[in-house]
Amino acid sequence: MSEDQTAPQLSRLLELGWEFARDGMIVGDCRSGQLIEANPAAERLTGYSRQELIGMQQSQLHPVGDRAPVQAEFQQSAAQGPRIFDGYHLQRKDGSVIPVSISSSLPFEADNRQLIIGIFRDVSDLEDRERRLETKRWALRAYASAALALGRARSSASLLQEICEAITRDSIFVLAWVGFSDDGKGKLIQFEGAAGPSLRYVDGLEVSWDEERRSGQGPTGIAYRTDTVQVMEDTETDILFAPWREKAARENIRSSITVPFLVGDERRGVIAVYSSRTFAFGPIVTDAFTHLAEEIGIGLYNLKQEERLNAERLERDRVQKELSRALSATVAAVTTAFEMRDPYTAGHQERVAQIACAIAKELDWPEDRVQAIKVTGLVHDIGKISIPAEILTKPTQLSPAEWAMIKEHPETGYRILKDVPFYWPIAEGVRQHHERLDGSGYPRGLKGDEILLGARILAVADIVEAMASSRPYRRGLGLEVALREIEKQAGTELDAEVVRICLSLFREKGFVLPVSSSH
Repeated sequence: MSEDQTAPQLSRLLELGWEFARDGMIVGDCRSGQLIEANPAAERLTGYSRQELIGMQQSQLHPVGDRAPVQAEFQQSAAQGPRIFDGYHLQRKDGSVIPVSISSSLPFEADNRQLIIGIFRDVSDLEDRERRLETKRWALRAYASAALALGRARSSASLLQEICEAITRDSIFVLAWVGFSDDGKGKLIQFEGAAGPSLRYVDGLEVSWDEERRSGQGPTGIAYRTDTVQVMEDTETDILFAPWREKAARENIRSSITVPFLVGDERRGVIAVYSSRTFAFGPIVTDAFTHLAEEIGIGLYNLKQEERLNAERLERDRVQKELSRALSATVAAVTTAFEMRDPYTAGHQERVAQIACAIAKELDWPEDRVQAIKVTGLVHDIGKISIPAEILTKPTQLSPAEWAMIKEHPETGYRILKDVPFYWPIAEGVRQHHERLDGSGYPRGLKGDEILLGARILAVADIVEAMASSRPYRRGLGLEVALREIEKQAGTELDAEVVRICLSLFREKGFVLPVSSSH
Protein backbone atom coordinates (compact mmCIF):
# COMPACT_ATOMS: atom_id res chain seq x y z
CA MET A 1 0.00 0.00 0.00
CA SER A 2 1.47 3.38 -0.97
CA GLU A 3 2.00 6.29 1.39
CA ASP A 4 -0.70 8.21 -0.49
CA GLN A 5 -3.19 5.41 0.27
CA THR A 6 -2.12 4.98 3.93
CA ALA A 7 -2.61 8.60 5.02
CA PRO A 8 -6.38 8.79 4.32
CA GLN A 9 -6.93 5.47 6.09
CA LEU A 10 -5.04 6.62 9.18
CA SER A 11 -7.04 9.83 9.12
CA ARG A 12 -10.27 7.84 8.98
CA LEU A 13 -9.14 5.65 11.91
CA LEU A 14 -8.47 8.76 13.97
CA GLU A 15 -11.92 10.09 13.11
CA LEU A 16 -13.53 6.82 14.20
CA GLY A 17 -11.57 6.89 17.47
CA TRP A 18 -12.80 10.42 18.11
CA GLU A 19 -16.43 9.64 17.24
CA PHE A 20 -16.77 6.37 19.12
CA ALA A 21 -14.53 6.94 22.16
CA ARG A 22 -16.14 5.99 25.47
CA ASP A 23 -14.65 8.97 27.29
CA GLY A 24 -15.47 12.61 26.72
CA MET A 25 -12.78 14.41 24.70
CA ILE A 26 -12.39 18.15 24.17
CA VAL A 27 -9.81 20.27 22.36
CA GLY A 28 -8.87 23.52 24.03
CA ASP A 29 -6.67 26.51 23.29
CA CYS A 30 -3.74 26.47 25.75
CA ARG A 31 -3.52 30.25 25.86
CA SER A 32 -7.17 31.32 26.02
CA GLY A 33 -8.69 28.22 27.62
CA GLN A 34 -11.43 28.30 25.00
CA LEU A 35 -12.91 25.03 23.72
CA ILE A 36 -12.72 24.55 19.96
CA GLU A 37 -13.96 20.96 19.53
CA ALA A 38 -15.76 18.18 21.44
CA ASN A 39 -16.60 14.55 20.63
CA PRO A 40 -20.03 12.88 21.01
CA ALA A 41 -19.03 11.31 24.35
CA ALA A 42 -18.30 14.80 25.71
CA GLU A 43 -21.82 15.86 24.70
CA ARG A 44 -23.32 12.91 26.56
CA LEU A 45 -21.11 13.44 29.59
CA THR A 46 -21.71 17.19 29.97
CA GLY A 47 -25.28 17.45 28.69
CA TYR A 48 -24.20 20.25 26.36
CA SER A 49 -24.36 19.98 22.56
CA ARG A 50 -21.19 20.29 20.52
CA GLN A 51 -22.32 23.73 19.36
CA GLU A 52 -22.76 24.85 22.98
CA LEU A 53 -19.38 23.49 24.04
CA ILE A 54 -17.42 25.17 21.24
CA GLY A 55 -16.53 28.65 22.42
CA MET A 56 -16.99 27.91 26.14
CA GLN A 57 -14.18 28.44 28.59
CA GLN A 58 -12.81 25.09 29.74
CA SER A 59 -13.16 26.16 33.39
CA GLN A 60 -16.96 26.48 32.94
CA LEU A 61 -17.15 22.69 32.85
CA HIS A 62 -16.25 22.50 36.54
CA PRO A 63 -17.75 23.60 39.87
CA VAL A 64 -16.40 26.91 41.12
CA GLY A 65 -14.08 25.27 43.65
CA ASP A 66 -12.41 23.09 40.98
CA ARG A 67 -11.91 25.75 38.30
CA ALA A 68 -8.62 27.32 39.38
CA PRO A 69 -6.87 24.00 40.26
CA VAL A 70 -7.99 22.31 37.01
CA GLN A 71 -6.84 25.32 34.98
CA ALA A 72 -3.46 25.11 36.72
CA GLU A 73 -3.26 21.39 35.92
CA PHE A 74 -3.85 22.02 32.20
CA GLN A 75 -1.30 24.83 32.19
CA GLN A 76 1.23 22.47 33.73
CA SER A 77 0.36 19.85 31.09
CA ALA A 78 0.93 22.42 28.34
CA ALA A 79 4.37 23.13 29.78
CA GLN A 80 5.49 19.65 30.88
CA GLY A 81 3.51 17.14 28.80
CA PRO A 82 0.74 14.57 29.33
CA ARG A 83 -0.55 13.90 32.84
CA ILE A 84 -3.50 12.43 34.70
CA PHE A 85 -5.19 14.37 37.48
CA ASP A 86 -7.84 12.89 39.74
CA GLY A 87 -10.07 14.19 42.49
CA TYR A 88 -11.92 16.74 40.39
CA HIS A 89 -15.55 17.09 39.27
CA LEU A 90 -17.46 18.01 36.15
CA GLN A 91 -20.57 20.18 36.33
CA ARG A 92 -23.21 19.13 33.82
CA LYS A 93 -25.60 21.44 32.03
CA ASP A 94 -28.42 20.47 34.42
CA GLY A 95 -26.27 21.54 37.39
CA SER A 96 -25.48 18.04 38.62
CA VAL A 97 -21.88 17.28 39.56
CA ILE A 98 -20.04 14.03 38.84
CA PRO A 99 -16.50 12.89 39.80
CA VAL A 100 -14.09 12.58 36.86
CA SER A 101 -10.58 11.46 36.09
CA ILE A 102 -8.91 13.84 33.61
CA SER A 103 -6.08 13.05 31.20
CA SER A 104 -4.25 15.53 28.99
CA SER A 105 -2.39 15.08 25.72
CA LEU A 106 0.84 16.55 24.49
CA PRO A 107 0.25 20.15 23.35
CA PHE A 108 0.32 20.56 19.55
CA GLU A 109 0.22 23.37 16.99
CA ALA A 110 -2.70 23.87 14.58
CA ASP A 111 -3.80 27.02 12.75
CA ASN A 112 -1.13 29.02 14.57
CA ARG A 113 -2.57 28.02 17.95
CA GLN A 114 -1.21 25.79 20.70
CA LEU A 115 -3.90 23.21 21.44
CA ILE A 116 -4.32 20.42 23.97
CA ILE A 117 -6.76 17.50 24.24
CA GLY A 118 -8.51 16.82 27.53
CA ILE A 119 -10.04 13.39 28.18
CA PHE A 120 -12.75 13.12 30.87
CA ARG A 121 -13.79 9.78 32.39
CA ASP A 122 -16.83 9.45 34.68
CA VAL A 123 -15.63 7.60 37.82
CA SER A 124 -18.96 7.66 39.68
CA ASP A 125 -19.25 3.86 39.62
CA LEU A 126 -15.68 3.45 40.85
CA GLU A 127 -16.24 5.83 43.75
CA ASP A 128 -19.49 4.03 44.58
CA ARG A 129 -17.72 0.63 44.61
CA GLU A 130 -14.95 2.03 46.80
CA ARG A 131 -17.55 3.46 49.17
CA ARG A 132 -19.36 0.12 49.42
CA LEU A 133 -16.08 -1.70 49.97
CA GLU A 134 -15.11 0.76 52.69
CA THR A 135 -18.48 0.26 54.39
CA LYS A 136 -18.01 -3.52 54.32
CA ARG A 137 -14.53 -3.12 55.79
CA TRP A 138 -15.92 -0.93 58.59
CA ALA A 139 -18.62 -3.52 59.29
CA LEU A 140 -16.13 -6.39 59.49
CA ARG A 141 -13.80 -4.35 61.67
CA ALA A 142 -16.65 -3.28 63.96
CA TYR A 143 -17.86 -6.86 64.22
CA ALA A 144 -14.40 -8.20 65.06
CA SER A 145 -13.89 -5.50 67.71
CA ALA A 146 -17.28 -6.22 69.23
CA ALA A 147 -16.63 -9.96 69.17
CA LEU A 148 -13.38 -9.37 71.05
CA ALA A 149 -15.42 -7.54 73.68
CA LEU A 150 -17.30 -10.79 74.22
CA GLY A 151 -14.03 -12.40 75.20
CA ARG A 152 -13.00 -9.64 77.61
CA ALA A 153 -16.30 -8.98 79.36
CA ARG A 154 -16.62 -9.63 83.08
CA SER A 155 -20.21 -8.47 83.53
CA SER A 156 -23.30 -7.91 81.42
CA ALA A 157 -23.13 -4.12 81.82
CA SER A 158 -19.48 -3.91 80.76
CA LEU A 159 -20.11 -6.26 77.83
CA LEU A 160 -22.90 -4.13 76.34
CA GLN A 161 -21.01 -0.87 76.81
CA GLU A 162 -17.81 -2.24 75.31
CA ILE A 163 -19.65 -3.65 72.29
CA CYS A 164 -21.23 -0.24 71.60
CA GLU A 165 -17.84 1.45 71.95
CA ALA A 166 -16.18 -1.11 69.67
CA ILE A 167 -18.78 -0.58 66.92
CA THR A 168 -18.45 3.21 66.94
CA ARG A 169 -14.72 3.53 67.50
CA ASP A 170 -13.08 5.25 64.47
CA SER A 171 -15.86 4.17 62.10
CA ILE A 172 -18.73 5.41 59.95
CA PHE A 173 -21.11 4.16 62.65
CA VAL A 174 -21.84 7.22 64.79
CA LEU A 175 -24.10 5.63 67.41
CA ALA A 176 -24.81 2.16 68.79
CA TRP A 177 -27.04 1.20 71.68
CA VAL A 178 -28.46 -1.96 73.21
CA GLY A 179 -31.82 -1.92 74.98
CA PHE A 180 -34.28 -4.22 76.76
CA SER A 181 -37.94 -4.00 77.76
CA ASP A 182 -39.48 -5.23 80.97
CA ASP A 183 -42.79 -5.63 79.09
CA GLY A 184 -44.49 -3.53 81.76
CA LYS A 185 -46.74 -0.52 81.44
CA GLY A 186 -45.85 1.58 78.41
CA LYS A 187 -43.71 -1.22 76.99
CA LEU A 188 -40.68 1.09 77.15
CA ILE A 189 -37.23 -0.02 75.99
CA GLN A 190 -34.44 0.94 78.39
CA PHE A 191 -30.90 1.65 77.20
CA GLU A 192 -28.31 -0.58 78.89
CA GLY A 193 -25.32 0.39 76.76
CA ALA A 194 -24.72 3.25 74.31
CA ALA A 195 -21.73 4.94 72.68
CA GLY A 196 -20.66 7.02 69.70
CA PRO A 197 -20.14 10.61 68.51
CA SER A 198 -23.92 11.04 68.13
CA LEU A 199 -24.68 9.83 71.67
CA ARG A 200 -26.73 12.97 72.38
CA TYR A 201 -29.42 11.57 70.09
CA VAL A 202 -30.57 9.23 72.88
CA ASP A 203 -30.79 12.02 75.47
CA GLY A 204 -34.43 12.24 76.46
CA LEU A 205 -35.39 9.77 73.72
CA GLU A 206 -38.41 7.62 74.51
CA VAL A 207 -38.42 4.28 72.69
CA SER A 208 -41.30 1.84 72.99
CA TRP A 209 -42.63 -1.23 71.24
CA ASP A 210 -46.25 -0.31 71.90
CA GLU A 211 -47.88 0.18 68.50
CA GLU A 212 -50.47 2.50 70.07
CA ARG A 213 -47.79 5.03 71.01
CA ARG A 214 -45.89 7.26 68.61
CA SER A 215 -42.62 6.14 70.20
CA GLY A 216 -43.44 2.56 69.20
CA GLN A 217 -44.03 3.24 65.51
CA GLY A 218 -40.41 3.72 64.50
CA PRO A 219 -37.83 1.10 63.35
CA THR A 220 -36.99 0.01 66.91
CA GLY A 221 -40.59 -0.54 67.94
CA ILE A 222 -41.32 -2.50 64.77
CA ALA A 223 -38.14 -4.62 65.14
CA TYR A 224 -38.95 -5.50 68.77
CA ARG A 225 -42.65 -6.12 68.16
CA THR A 226 -42.28 -8.23 64.98
CA ASP A 227 -38.90 -9.85 65.72
CA THR A 228 -37.55 -8.70 62.33
CA VAL A 229 -34.47 -6.73 61.29
CA GLN A 230 -35.33 -3.15 60.33
CA VAL A 231 -33.06 -1.21 57.95
CA MET A 232 -33.69 2.49 57.45
CA GLU A 233 -31.80 3.58 54.34
CA ASP A 234 -32.29 7.36 54.58
CA THR A 235 -33.69 9.31 57.53
CA GLU A 236 -34.64 12.17 55.20
CA THR A 237 -37.05 10.05 53.16
CA ASP A 238 -38.25 7.29 55.50
CA ILE A 239 -41.90 8.09 56.34
CA LEU A 240 -41.91 6.13 59.61
CA PHE A 241 -38.95 8.13 60.90
CA ALA A 242 -40.56 11.56 60.47
CA PRO A 243 -41.01 12.25 64.23
CA TRP A 244 -37.26 11.87 64.88
CA ARG A 245 -35.93 13.35 61.60
CA GLU A 246 -35.01 16.79 62.88
CA LYS A 247 -33.16 15.47 65.93
CA ALA A 248 -31.34 12.88 63.81
CA ALA A 249 -30.21 15.57 61.36
CA ARG A 250 -28.68 17.59 64.20
CA GLU A 251 -26.68 14.54 65.26
CA ASN A 252 -25.47 13.64 61.75
CA ILE A 253 -27.57 10.45 61.52
CA ARG A 254 -28.67 9.37 58.03
CA SER A 255 -29.36 5.61 58.17
CA SER A 256 -29.74 2.82 60.72
CA ILE A 257 -30.24 -0.87 61.39
CA THR A 258 -32.16 -2.34 64.32
CA VAL A 259 -31.76 -6.05 65.12
CA PRO A 260 -33.77 -7.93 67.77
CA PHE A 261 -32.21 -10.81 69.73
CA LEU A 262 -32.97 -13.22 72.56
CA VAL A 263 -31.05 -13.82 75.78
CA GLY A 264 -31.92 -17.42 76.49
CA ASP A 265 -35.68 -17.72 76.93
CA GLU A 266 -35.95 -14.92 79.44
CA ARG A 267 -35.26 -11.51 77.86
CA ARG A 268 -35.67 -9.86 74.50
CA GLY A 269 -33.38 -7.05 73.43
CA VAL A 270 -32.46 -4.92 70.43
CA ILE A 271 -29.22 -3.49 69.12
CA ALA A 272 -29.47 -0.34 67.02
CA VAL A 273 -26.59 1.02 64.95
CA TYR A 274 -26.65 4.38 63.14
CA SER A 275 -24.45 5.71 60.32
CA SER A 276 -23.65 9.19 59.06
CA ARG A 277 -24.11 7.86 55.50
CA THR A 278 -27.23 6.92 53.61
CA PHE A 279 -27.65 3.30 52.44
CA ALA A 280 -24.86 2.14 54.76
CA PHE A 281 -26.47 -1.19 55.63
CA GLY A 282 -26.33 -3.42 52.55
CA PRO A 283 -26.77 -7.22 52.64
CA ILE A 284 -23.24 -8.07 53.83
CA VAL A 285 -23.27 -5.41 56.56
CA THR A 286 -26.76 -6.50 57.63
CA ASP A 287 -25.60 -10.12 57.88
CA ALA A 288 -22.65 -9.06 60.04
CA PHE A 289 -24.82 -7.16 62.52
CA THR A 290 -27.46 -9.91 62.54
CA HIS A 291 -24.79 -12.42 63.56
CA LEU A 292 -23.46 -9.96 66.12
CA ALA A 293 -26.92 -9.60 67.71
CA GLU A 294 -27.16 -13.37 67.99
CA GLU A 295 -23.75 -13.50 69.65
CA ILE A 296 -24.70 -10.73 72.06
CA GLY A 297 -27.67 -12.85 73.15
CA ILE A 298 -25.43 -15.89 73.56
CA GLY A 299 -22.78 -13.86 75.34
CA LEU A 300 -25.23 -12.30 77.77
CA TYR A 301 -26.82 -15.64 78.53
CA ASN A 302 -23.45 -17.25 79.16
CA LEU A 303 -22.36 -14.40 81.39
CA LYS A 304 -25.52 -14.68 83.45
CA GLN A 305 -25.01 -18.41 83.92
CA GLU A 306 -21.37 -17.95 84.90
CA GLU A 307 -22.22 -15.09 87.26
CA ARG A 308 -24.68 -17.39 89.03
CA LEU A 309 -22.00 -20.04 89.39
CA ASN A 310 -19.43 -17.41 90.38
CA ALA A 311 -16.90 -19.10 88.13
CA GLU A 312 -14.96 -16.27 86.52
CA ARG A 313 -12.36 -18.54 84.95
CA LEU A 314 -14.98 -20.73 83.27
CA GLU A 315 -16.77 -17.58 82.16
CA ARG A 316 -13.75 -16.26 80.26
CA ASP A 317 -13.03 -19.65 78.69
CA ARG A 318 -16.58 -20.07 77.47
CA VAL A 319 -16.86 -16.56 76.03
CA GLN A 320 -13.45 -16.96 74.35
CA LYS A 321 -14.76 -20.06 72.61
CA GLU A 322 -17.84 -18.14 71.59
CA LEU A 323 -15.56 -15.42 70.22
CA SER A 324 -13.63 -17.91 68.09
CA ARG A 325 -16.85 -19.42 66.76
CA ALA A 326 -18.34 -15.99 66.15
CA LEU A 327 -15.34 -14.81 64.17
CA SER A 328 -15.30 -17.97 62.06
CA ALA A 329 -19.05 -17.84 61.46
CA THR A 330 -18.93 -14.20 60.43
CA VAL A 331 -15.93 -14.64 58.18
CA ALA A 332 -17.70 -17.60 56.54
CA ALA A 333 -20.89 -15.56 56.09
CA VAL A 334 -19.04 -12.62 54.55
CA THR A 335 -17.01 -14.98 52.34
CA THR A 336 -20.16 -16.70 51.08
CA ALA A 337 -21.72 -13.33 50.29
CA PHE A 338 -18.60 -12.31 48.35
CA GLU A 339 -18.53 -15.61 46.45
CA MET A 340 -22.14 -15.16 45.31
CA ARG A 341 -20.85 -12.64 42.77
CA ASP A 342 -18.49 -15.31 41.32
CA PRO A 343 -20.35 -18.65 41.01
CA TYR A 344 -17.44 -20.21 39.10
CA THR A 345 -15.32 -20.35 42.24
CA ALA A 346 -18.05 -20.69 44.88
CA GLY A 347 -16.86 -22.88 47.70
CA HIS A 348 -13.19 -22.63 46.72
CA GLN A 349 -12.15 -20.77 49.86
CA GLU A 350 -14.02 -23.15 52.16
CA ARG A 351 -12.41 -26.22 50.57
CA VAL A 352 -8.95 -24.65 50.74
CA ALA A 353 -9.57 -23.92 54.45
CA GLN A 354 -10.51 -27.55 55.10
CA ILE A 355 -7.41 -28.91 53.35
CA ALA A 356 -5.19 -26.40 55.19
CA CYS A 357 -6.74 -27.38 58.56
CA ALA A 358 -6.06 -31.05 57.88
CA ILE A 359 -2.39 -30.30 57.14
CA ALA A 360 -2.09 -28.11 60.26
CA LYS A 361 -3.48 -30.89 62.44
CA GLU A 362 -0.93 -33.32 61.01
CA LEU A 363 1.72 -30.80 62.09
CA ASP A 364 0.28 -31.05 65.64
CA TRP A 365 -0.70 -27.41 65.72
CA PRO A 366 -2.71 -26.34 68.81
CA GLU A 367 -6.41 -25.66 68.32
CA ASP A 368 -6.04 -21.87 68.22
CA ARG A 369 -3.52 -22.06 65.35
CA VAL A 370 -5.75 -24.50 63.47
CA GLN A 371 -8.57 -21.98 63.93
CA ALA A 372 -6.29 -19.26 62.56
CA ILE A 373 -5.45 -21.23 59.40
CA LYS A 374 -9.16 -21.96 58.94
CA VAL A 375 -10.12 -18.28 59.12
CA THR A 376 -7.24 -17.33 56.82
CA GLY A 377 -8.33 -19.95 54.30
CA LEU A 378 -11.93 -18.76 54.39
CA VAL A 379 -10.89 -15.22 53.42
CA HIS A 380 -7.70 -15.80 51.42
CA ASP A 381 -9.32 -14.54 48.19
CA ILE A 382 -11.35 -11.72 49.77
CA GLY A 383 -9.28 -9.22 47.77
CA LYS A 384 -11.04 -10.38 44.60
CA ILE A 385 -14.02 -8.24 45.69
CA SER A 386 -12.24 -5.36 43.91
CA ILE A 387 -11.94 -7.26 40.60
CA PRO A 388 -14.81 -6.93 38.07
CA ALA A 389 -16.91 -10.10 37.92
CA GLU A 390 -16.49 -10.38 34.18
CA ILE A 391 -12.74 -10.84 34.65
CA LEU A 392 -13.12 -13.38 37.47
CA THR A 393 -15.50 -15.48 35.35
CA LYS A 394 -13.83 -14.98 31.98
CA PRO A 395 -13.62 -18.42 30.26
CA THR A 396 -10.87 -17.37 27.83
CA GLN A 397 -7.25 -16.38 28.40
CA LEU A 398 -6.74 -13.19 30.41
CA SER A 399 -4.95 -10.21 28.90
CA PRO A 400 -1.73 -8.97 30.56
CA ALA A 401 -3.67 -6.05 32.10
CA GLU A 402 -6.38 -8.39 33.43
CA TRP A 403 -3.79 -10.78 34.84
CA ALA A 404 -2.03 -7.87 36.54
CA MET A 405 -5.35 -6.93 38.17
CA ILE A 406 -5.84 -10.53 39.37
CA LYS A 407 -2.36 -10.53 40.93
CA GLU A 408 -3.29 -7.51 43.06
CA HIS A 409 -5.87 -9.47 45.09
CA PRO A 410 -3.51 -10.66 47.89
CA GLU A 411 -2.47 -7.07 48.60
CA THR A 412 -6.08 -5.85 48.37
CA GLY A 413 -7.13 -8.58 50.81
CA TYR A 414 -4.39 -7.50 53.19
CA ARG A 415 -5.60 -3.88 53.07
CA ILE A 416 -9.18 -4.98 53.83
CA LEU A 417 -8.18 -7.12 56.83
CA LYS A 418 -5.10 -5.41 58.26
CA ASP A 419 -7.00 -3.29 60.77
CA VAL A 420 -9.26 -6.10 61.99
CA PRO A 421 -7.99 -6.98 65.50
CA PHE A 422 -7.63 -10.75 65.07
CA TYR A 423 -5.41 -12.56 67.56
CA TRP A 424 -3.59 -14.18 64.65
CA PRO A 425 -1.75 -12.76 61.57
CA ILE A 426 -4.74 -13.39 59.29
CA ALA A 427 -4.13 -10.37 57.06
CA GLU A 428 -0.45 -11.25 56.50
CA GLY A 429 -1.36 -14.86 55.69
CA VAL A 430 -3.82 -13.62 53.05
CA ARG A 431 -1.13 -11.34 51.65
CA GLN A 432 1.43 -14.14 51.35
CA HIS A 433 -0.60 -17.10 50.03
CA HIS A 434 0.76 -16.66 46.49
CA GLU A 435 4.41 -16.23 47.57
CA ARG A 436 6.86 -19.02 46.66
CA LEU A 437 10.04 -20.25 48.38
CA ASP A 438 12.25 -19.36 45.40
CA GLY A 439 10.93 -15.79 45.24
CA SER A 440 8.88 -16.36 42.09
CA GLY A 441 5.56 -15.58 43.80
CA TYR A 442 3.68 -12.36 44.34
CA PRO A 443 2.92 -9.67 45.45
CA ARG A 444 6.30 -9.09 47.16
CA GLY A 445 8.53 -11.90 45.89
CA LEU A 446 9.31 -13.22 49.39
CA LYS A 447 11.69 -16.17 49.78
CA GLY A 448 12.12 -19.10 52.17
CA ASP A 449 11.52 -18.33 55.83
CA GLU A 450 10.30 -14.84 54.96
CA ILE A 451 6.99 -16.58 54.20
CA LEU A 452 4.75 -17.53 57.13
CA LEU A 453 4.30 -21.28 57.58
CA GLY A 454 0.53 -20.74 57.48
CA ALA A 455 0.87 -19.07 54.07
CA ARG A 456 3.02 -21.98 52.84
CA ILE A 457 0.27 -24.37 53.90
CA LEU A 458 -2.35 -22.29 52.11
CA ALA A 459 -0.23 -22.22 48.94
CA VAL A 460 -0.25 -26.03 48.76
CA ALA A 461 -3.96 -26.33 49.61
CA ASP A 462 -4.83 -23.63 47.06
CA ILE A 463 -3.02 -25.40 44.21
CA VAL A 464 -4.56 -28.80 45.00
CA GLU A 465 -8.12 -27.44 45.20
CA ALA A 466 -7.82 -25.18 42.14
CA MET A 467 -6.40 -27.91 39.88
CA ALA A 468 -8.55 -30.80 41.09
CA SER A 469 -11.94 -29.04 41.13
CA SER A 470 -14.10 -28.45 38.11
CA ARG A 471 -15.42 -25.11 36.90
CA PRO A 472 -18.36 -24.57 34.57
CA TYR A 473 -15.94 -23.57 31.78
CA ARG A 474 -13.49 -26.47 32.30
CA ARG A 475 -13.34 -29.86 33.90
CA GLY A 476 -11.09 -30.41 36.87
CA LEU A 477 -7.72 -31.93 36.07
CA GLY A 478 -8.21 -34.51 38.79
CA LEU A 479 -6.72 -34.99 42.23
CA GLU A 480 -3.75 -37.09 41.10
CA VAL A 481 -2.67 -34.48 38.55
CA ALA A 482 -2.84 -31.83 41.28
CA LEU A 483 -0.82 -33.98 43.68
CA ARG A 484 1.85 -34.62 41.04
CA GLU A 485 2.11 -30.88 40.46
CA ILE A 486 2.80 -30.03 44.12
CA GLU A 487 5.20 -32.98 44.26
CA LYS A 488 7.12 -31.48 41.35
CA GLN A 489 7.32 -28.08 43.09
CA ALA A 490 8.29 -29.44 46.51
CA GLY A 491 11.50 -27.92 47.85
CA THR A 492 11.71 -25.26 45.15
CA GLU A 493 8.50 -23.27 45.11
CA LEU A 494 6.57 -25.11 47.83
CA ASP A 495 7.50 -26.20 51.36
CA ALA A 496 8.71 -29.82 51.09
CA GLU A 497 7.37 -30.91 54.51
CA VAL A 498 3.94 -29.39 53.84
CA VAL A 499 3.82 -31.15 50.47
CA ARG A 500 4.84 -34.46 52.08
CA ILE A 501 2.02 -34.20 54.61
CA CYS A 502 -0.52 -33.24 51.96
CA LEU A 503 0.47 -36.21 49.77
CA SER A 504 0.28 -38.55 52.77
CA LEU A 505 -3.19 -37.30 53.68
CA PHE A 506 -4.63 -38.03 50.24
CA ARG A 507 -2.60 -41.10 49.23
CA GLU A 508 -2.21 -42.94 52.52
CA LYS A 509 -4.74 -41.70 55.07
CA GLY A 510 -7.90 -41.60 52.96
CA PHE A 511 -8.46 -37.86 53.07
CA VAL A 512 -10.83 -36.82 50.28
CA LEU A 513 -11.29 -33.48 48.55
CA PRO A 514 -13.83 -31.63 50.71
CA VAL A 515 -17.28 -30.71 49.43
CA SER A 516 -18.28 -27.10 50.19
CA SER A 517 -21.33 -26.58 52.40
CA SER A 518 -22.40 -23.91 49.91
CA HIS A 519 -22.98 -26.71 47.43
